[in-house]
Amino acid sequence: MSAVATPGPPRLACRLEAVPPLRAGGPVALRFQLTNRTAAPVWVLRWNTPFEEWRGTILRVHFAGRELDYQGRRVKRGEPTAEEYLEIAAGESKSVTRDLNPAYDVSRPGTYTVEVAEGLQDVLQGGSPPRPRDRFAPLALACEALTLKVEK
Repeated sequence: MSAVATPGPPRLACRLEAVPPLRAGGPVALRFQLTNRTAAPVWVLRWNTPFEEWRGTILRVHFAGRELDYQGRRVKRGEPTAEEYLEIAAGESKSVTRDLNPAYDVSRPGTYTVEVAEGLQDVLQGGSPPRPRDRFAPLALACEALTLKVEK
């Protein structure tokens, strides 16, 4: 499902950040953060985001001029449950740190580029989750690409 851009200022700010040390053969940790820039709480469906571990391809990772294949789990889904949504209060940030290694081969030393390739599948403002798939309101994310320098 592709995300659609929303008019006006973004409702959610997105940030990617490296968590040192970044060593070949060790964990290559990435922090993914969403900030609610509205005056009301929002509910974000965790599907395909780092908030549910690696179960989808929200990221695109490049190394040595080529895109790396996603190696993580892929899951088929039915209708979401309320527990699969993350509440972010007005003005609040939520972040999660995950090792990229289970999802992408970042085991070699060098420079990697990580970017958000897909948006959020459903963002709810007002009301309470869950909501059926046919009523999802996707949201594009504008995250600045991140350069990771993985050392020996």
